[in-house]
Amino acid sequence: INMASLFARSRPLFERNSQTMMANNSNFSSSILDRIIFRAVQPTDIPRCHQIESASYLEDEAASKSTLQYRQHHAAPFFRCAFLIDNGGGTSHNDMSSISNGNMGSMRGMGSPTIGGTTSTSSSVSRPVKPAPINLQQTLRGRIIGYICATRCSSFTEEAMKSHDATGKILGIHSVVVEEKYRNYGVASAMMQDYLSAMERLNSKEGILKVKMDKIVLIAKKNLLAFYIRNGFRAMGLSPIVHGKEQWFELERTFPTDEDANKHKCFLLDSFADVAKEGSGNPAGVVLLEKSPGGDAGDVSTNESFDDEELDEITNDADGSTVAPVISPRGVEWMAAVAKEFNQSETAFIWPLPSEASTAASPAAYAIRYYTRTGMEVDLCGHATLAS
Repeated sequence: INMASLFARSRPLFERNSQTMMANNSNFSSSILDRIIFRAVQPTDIPRCHQIESASYLEDEAASKSTLQYRQHHAAPFFRCAFLIDNGGGTSHNDMSSISNGNMGSMRGMGSPTIGGTTSTSSSVSRPVKPAPINLQQTLRGRIIGYICATRCSSFTEEAMKSHDATGKILGIHSVVVEEKYRNYGVASAMMQDYLSAMERLNSKEGILKVKMDKIVLIAKKNLLAFYIRNGFRAMGLSPIVHGKEQWFELERTFPTDEDANKHKCFLLDSFADVAKEGSGNPAGVVLLEKSPGGDAGDVSTNESFDDEELDEITNDADGSTVAPVISPRGVEWMAAVAKEFNQSETAFIWPLPSEASTAASPAAYAIRYYTRTGMEVDLCGHATLAS
C-alpha cells in the first residue's frame, strides 16, 4: 500500500524579493492547472507511472511495474492520472505521450479520445478549471505528472489490498503521487478533486457497477493528514497495517447516498473564546451549504459561472454597497426554521458563489445570510461571520 509524497521539502529562497517569488509561483501554478487534463490510465502509461512511483517512494514502499500493470488491467476505472499538455517549450520528447483529439468533443463530455495509441474509457477525460481554448483537431502532446490508483476490497487489510475484488464495497487507494517538480502548485488537490468526483459519478450511475461502493479508504503519514482532511476524508486513528518503517494513519471518506442530498454540515462555534476557560466565547450556529437554499433560478449561485466583472455587477449597488443574492421564499422559510432549531442569537448560512476564479476545491466568493432564534433575518453579525 503506497501513499503520497505530495509535498516537496522546503527549499531556500534565492530571490531577494519574496513577493516577486510568490507572484511567479502563483502564475506558474495557474499555468500548470490550465494545461492539465485528467483521464484514465492506459496500459501504455504504466512505464511512465512506474517512473514517477520509483522516484517518489522509498524502496520498501514503491509498487513494482507488474503491480501497477495488475491494477490497471483489473481495476482500470479506479486508476486515473493528471496529463500535462505541453506548452511548446522545454519538455523532453523521451517521456512524452500524445492525445489525438479528432473525436474528443467537449473536454468534459462523453468523447472517446485516443490516448497514447489506445482509446480511453467513456467519460474519462475532464478539466480541473475553465481552460483556455484548445484546438481539438490537433494532437496534444504532453506527459503524465501524477496519478491516483486504487483497487476494491471487502475489508481494509494488507492481505485484502493485494488483489482487486470487483464486488468489494471498499475502494482502497494505493498511491497518490505527483512528480516532484510539480508539487506545491495545487496539482495534488486538483487531481484528488477530479478523482473523487469521477468515483462518485461512477458509483451513482445505474448499471455500471454490479455492486456499489460504500467508502474510500487509505493510509497516510502524519504530515499528510491535513491534506486528506481538506479533501473530505476523516482520520480514523492509527492503522494496524505495517508498511515500511514509519507509522501510518487510517482515513476514510464515505460515498454520498440519496439521503445525503438533504443533509448539511452544521456547527455550533464560540467566537472570541478563551481556550483556557471552558464555556467562554460568543456562540453562533453555522450551516455550510453546497448551493443556494431553495434553488431559485434568480439566485446568482444557481447560474453556471460568472467572470469577476459580472459577479461585481450582480453583488454590488452603484454606490459600492453589497447586495445579498435573491433567495427563493422556500429557502428563506427553511433558513428561518433551522435558525429556530439552533436557538442561538444568530445562525449563519453560507454557500459558494461561482466565478471564473473559483474551483471545486477553493471557491473564490461566498454568500452568507444571518437569522435569529426567532426566525428573523439580520443584515450583519460579526461573531457569526467569524465563526463561518
